[in-house]
Amino acid sequence: MSDQPMSQEQVLAQLRTRGYETGGFKSPLRHFRGKLESITGAMVQRGTMAAAKLEVCYNFSDLEVFEASSPYPFPVAQITMMHSNRDKSAMGVLGVSMDKLVNAGLDSNTPQTQARNQDVLIGVVQEWRVTGGHMMWDNDKKEETPRDCWEVVWAEDLGGTPNSGVAPASAGTPAAPNGESASQRALKLLDGKTQAQWNNVVFQDTVVKGDPVLVNTIIQGEFIVTAEEAGLVTKDADGIYHTVVKEG
Repeated sequence: MSDQPMSQEQVLAQLRTRGYETGGFKSPLRHFRGKLESITGAMVQRGTMAAAKLEVCYNFSDLEVFEASSPYPFPVAQITMMHSNRDKSAMGVLGVSMDKLVNAGLDSNTPQTQARNQDVLIGVVQEWRVTGGHMMWDNDKKEETPRDCWEVVWAEDLGGTPNSGVAPASAGTPAAPNGESASQRALKLLDGKTQAQWNNVVFQDTVVKGDPVLVNTIIQGEFIVTAEEAGLVTKDADGIYHTVVKEG
């Protein structure tokens, strides 16, 4: 079954910041700051799933990376998770962290219909961080086990605790004359080429060569893999890559 994209309005209608019922990460990112551009999603059915479920995608721009499990030299990111109304779920933990910011001071018994929802955070610069120790049911072990989950820890003009004393991962990265970062330049060079064709030109580019961290991710084979996981590039049946990064 192919994924069925849904509009932002359809996705937002399913999301909440409170009222959750009691009852692995694709991205190397662990702590970052960025502008939430949109919230999208699709009905997906993978693996052993009995039926299609909503997978929500939070789309960020202007990224500042504070912590990641592997180098992430991209200016945009997509964080995805399966939708759930249960408090002991990744979506539940995220929603509660949002609630603390967007509904600060609002009585805890106020229903979701009278509270601010996740759409308030669209267009806002914010920080997301993976936190541990969230007890959730493990079907294999038949017991609750501690899990890592995303939380919004700070949002501009809304409060929280911002990261401090850590320079963005992009600090000091050389830029092309048109303002492109080294990673943006590498992505542009990848467009319309196979990996072999790209390798023949990317290491000769002055801007790319000026960023040793980026060069290392390319050499280690991590750049393209991470770009694909972030939804920045796709590869067609002929092995040719196509960038989907937005200009500007």
